[in-house]
Amino acid sequence: MGDYQQFVTDVTTRLSAMSKGELYVAGDSLDRDSLWLTFLDSFPAGTNLKFRERSEYDCSTCRGFVKGFGNVVEIRDGQVRTVWSGVSASDPVFSVVAAAMDEFVGSLPLSGIFRSPEAQYGTKTTRTLRDGQVEVWHHLHGRVEKRHHSTDVGPARGTFDAAVQVFQRGLAELVPHALDTVADLIDGNALYRGTEHRRAVTEFRSLQNQWTQAADRRAFVFANAMHPAARFRNTVIGTLVQDLSAGVDLEQAVRSFETKVAPQNYQRPTALITPAMVKAAMKTIDELGIEESLQRRFARLSDVSVNNVLWVDNDTRSRMKDGIEGLLMQAATTGSSGARLRDAKPEEVPIVTFMKDILPDAASIDLWVANSHEPHFVSLTTGRHPAAPRLFTWDNDFAWSYGGNVTDSIKERVKRAGGNVTGKLRVSLSWFNFDDLDLHVYEPDGTHIWYQEKRNKLDVDMNAGSGHSREPVENVTWTGKVPAGEYRIAVNQFRKRESNGVGFVIETESNGKIEHYSHERAVSQKETVEVGRMTVAGEVITAFRPGKDMQAGSAGKDLWGITTEQFVPVSTIMYSPNHFDDSEVGNRHYFFMLKDCVNDQPARGIYNEFLRRDLQPHRKVFEVLGDRTKCEPSPDQLSGLGFSSTVRNSVVAKVTMTGGRHRLVSIQF
Repeated sequence: MGDYQQFVTDVTTRLSAMSKGELYVAGDSLDRDSLWLTFLDSFPAGTNLKFRERSEYDCSTCRGFVKGFGNVVEIRDGQVRTVWSGVSASDPVFSVVAAAMDEFVGSLPLSGIFRSPEAQYGTKTTRTLRDGQVEVWHHLHGRVEKRHHSTDVGPARGTFDAAVQVFQRGLAELVPHALDTVADLIDGNALYRGTEHRRAVTEFRSLQNQWTQAADRRAFVFANAMHPAARFRNTVIGTLVQDLSAGVDLEQAVRSFETKVAPQNYQRPTALITPAMVKAAMKTIDELGIEESLQRRFARLSDVSVNNVLWVDNDTRSRMKDGIEGLLMQAATTGSSGARLRDAKPEEVPIVTFMKDILPDAASIDLWVANSHEPHFVSLTTGRHPAAPRLFTWDNDFAWSYGGNVTDSIKERVKRAGGNVTGKLRVSLSWFNFDDLDLHVYEPDGTHIWYQEKRNKLDVDMNAGSGHSREPVENVTWTGKVPAGEYRIAVNQFRKRESNGVGFVIETESNGKIEHYSHERAVSQKETVEVGRMTVAGEVITAFRPGKDMQAGSAGKDLWGITTEQFVPVSTIMYSPNHFDDSEVGNRHYFFMLKDCVNDQPARGIYNEFLRRDLQPHRKVFEVLGDRTKCEPSPDQLSGLGFSSTVRNSVVAKVTMTGGRHRLVSIQF
C-alpha cells in the first residue's frame, strides 16, 4: 500500500504554493461528481480496499476537498498546471492517482477565475475507535489565501470574465499595422496628447506579440486579463486603433479620436504621416529612381520648347529654348504706334477664335489685369534635373501653381468640395488656413442663408468642427428662381485657429461673369465682416457695393511685381503642361505669361492631383513633400495669368496686329 499521508501532504503543499498566485478553474460547468468519480476510479486495482462497508479512500471529507479544489489550476510560464501536477512522484500508487486527476483536469477548458465562499475544504485528520484502539485517518484538505475567498463570488467572476472578453477581442481584432501606425504618430508628435498613451500602446503591442507566440493562447489571455493594458481596446486610444484596423482612412480616424479628446480650438501641429508611410514611399521613390525628380524650381523661358508656345512677342523669341530657328510663325513688325486706342466696349471673342484668327497675326498683346484676377496668378514650375524621371501623368516635367499654392480657381475648389457651380447665381467664400469661417447671405426678403439654415442653397461648409483643409470653401448657389432686390453678404469667424494665411476672398458669378472681393486682414474670433450689398435684377448681378474692409474695383495694387487695374504686356502664351506636345491629360489651362511678373513667394512644385498612378498610394507623403520642397523665387521665372477651359471667365486684351492695327477684345473662356 502506498503512503496516503504523504499523498495528502503533497497535495496540501501544492495547493498552498499555488494559492500565493492567481487561481483559476477548469471546466466550471462540470458536474463535480465527475471529479470525485474520476478520483475513485483512478486507484489501481487492489489499492482501494473495502474498509467495513466502504472503500478506504471514499470518505465525505476527501470528497468535499476533491469537489471544492479538484479542478483548481494555476498558469505558470504560459502553461496550465493543476493542483495534482507533480504530486507523489515517488509513490507508485498515488502517483497514478495524481497523474490521472492531472490529465483529466488538464483536459478541461479554462472557464474563469477561482473564487470560493469557502476558504477551506476537508479536514486534516479524523479519529475512530476500533476494538478499543483509537485510529487516526488522514484526509485531503487545504485552505486558500484570503484573496481567493469571497462571500459573493458572482461580481468577482463577472469582472474577470468581462476582462477576458475585452482582452481577447483586442488581441484578435486590433491589427499590428494599426498599432504601429499609432505608435509612429505618437513618436512623431502628430497625435494630440499622444505621449499620454505611449505606454498603453507599447504595453499592448508587447502583449499581442507574446500572445501570437504563446503555445496556449487561452492560458495567456487568462494569465494577463487583469493587466492594465488588457482593456486597451475599450480605451480612447484603443478606438483609434480599432478604426484603423477596420480600414478607416487615417485622417478620418484621427479626426474622430481628436473629437473625443481635443478641445474645439485644437490645431494639428504636424501632418498626418508616419515613419512607416515615409519608409514605404521612399522605397517606391528609390525603386523608381525619382528622388532627383522631387527637386523643383520655377521654370524659365529657356526651359520651354518653342513647340509648346502658342505665341511669343519679339523681345522674348531669342530667349526661347530652341532659339529663333524653327519658330513657326510670321515675323512680326513693330509698325507704327497707330491711333490711340479709343475707349470702347471690347468685342467678345471665344478663346478658340482668338487662338485661330487673332493670335497668328498678333505683334504684341497687352492684358488688362484686374483685381478680380488675383486668384488667376500662376507660375510654371519644372524639375531641377531635366534627365530625372517624370512625376506626373503627362510626359514632361513641367507643372503649374496658382497663387495661394492651389492648382485651380475658387470655382474649381468648390467643385472638388462637392459644391454646385452651375446655378443661375453663385456666392462662394474661400480662405487659406484652418479657421472656421462661415458665409452668411441675406436675401431681399430677409431670408437668412447660413450653416444652420442652408435653405437648399448652401452646399459646402468646410473646417467646421475641426480644421483639416488649407483650401476651404463655402458655397451658396441659386438653381431655381433668383429673387430680385438687394442681398447682404457677411462672413463670420466662428472659430479662429491660426494667425497665418489670414484673410478671405468672396467670388460671385452670374450670367457667366465672375468677380472677386478680398479681405486681407485677419478676422478675429466671433467677428463679422460686412462683405457688401449685391443688387440682382433679372436673375443677374447688376451692382455690388463692397463693405469698407473689402477690396475690389479700380484701385490698383501691386501683385507679383506688377500693378493691377491696367494693361500689362504679355511675353508668351501657352497651354498648361498637361497639354504640351499634343498631349491631352485632364483640363486644359491657358497661360498668359506677363513681362516682369515675378511670384515672390515659394510655390509648390508637386501636387497630388498631378502624380502618376503608381505614386498615388503614397499621396499623403507627397502632400508633405510638396509643401516642404517648394520652388524658391527666382527673377527669370515664367508667371502670369491662367484660365481653365472648364470655368467661364474672361479677360480683356489689347492686341496690336502685324501692320499696326489695334483690336480690343474680351477673350471668353
